[in-house]
Amino acid sequence: MRVRDFSRPTTLNADRLFGQVAQKLAVAIISGTFKAGELLPNEDALRSEISVSRTAYREAVKVLTAKGLVESRPKSGTRVAPRDSWNLLDPDVLSWHFKADPNEKFIRDLFELRRFVEPSAARLAAIRRSPADLARIEAAYRGMTDNPPYAEATIRADLAFHEAIFAATQNSALQCLTSVVTAAIQWTLLLKSADDRNFFVESLVDHERVLEAVIQRDGDLAASRMTALVIDALNSTLAFLGPNSSALTHKIA
Repeated sequence: MRVRDFSRPTTLNADRLFGQVAQKLAVAIISGTFKAGELLPNEDALRSEISVSRTAYREAVKVLTAKGLVESRPKSGTRVAPRDSWNLLDPDVLSWHFKADPNEKFIRDLFELRRFVEPSAARLAAIRRSPADLARIEAAYRGMTDNPPYAEATIRADLAFHEAIFAATQNSALQCLTSVVTAAIQWTLLLKSADDRNFFVESLVDHERVLEAVIQRDGDLAASRMTALVIDALNSTLAFLGPNSSALTHKIA
């Protein structure tokens, strides 16, 4: 699977050597090249594939440790941590999953998270939104309609739409999930083909229907329409993963 090469939802600077080393190691861990419990290769072992200094290696290991991918213990060295220790909601860990060629299970897990979170956010947004919130949501939707399918400006507008929904909830705890959801959305959008307008048009309709429900201040309607949006987005993403992926056939659970 080839992911198009522009804006990435990641916090690491790809121009910094330690960031390159961290990504190299993380992708190998996530893809299963380095398995849980195995010793992490040292900087000398990596030099055949990437230029790496001892300082960059140590900084990279610190990053991976903070994100739960590796763990260091006295006398046993730095080893790959079990998957249940990984911070899967970290934007960098999400980024590395897509670099490692995401499988259908991972995609479905992300969308299951979205189905739990986003309809509730849409419900609260419809009930609590201010005029400024509504203007922000409408502006983001216009950004989606005014730009070509899957162009960078269109993706930015799509992300802004969902960010504005979370902001309109007036719930600071719920808003903490914004970066996780938008990172998941951005990566799945980057998987799609700019030449396929059918899914793009369907997505515009789904976003417009959510917007209409928010305008009407109908929380239940906004929630059900956001559920439909997430399911449609999952089905279109699975279509790009290949013919063996099984799409959902219902709109509302």
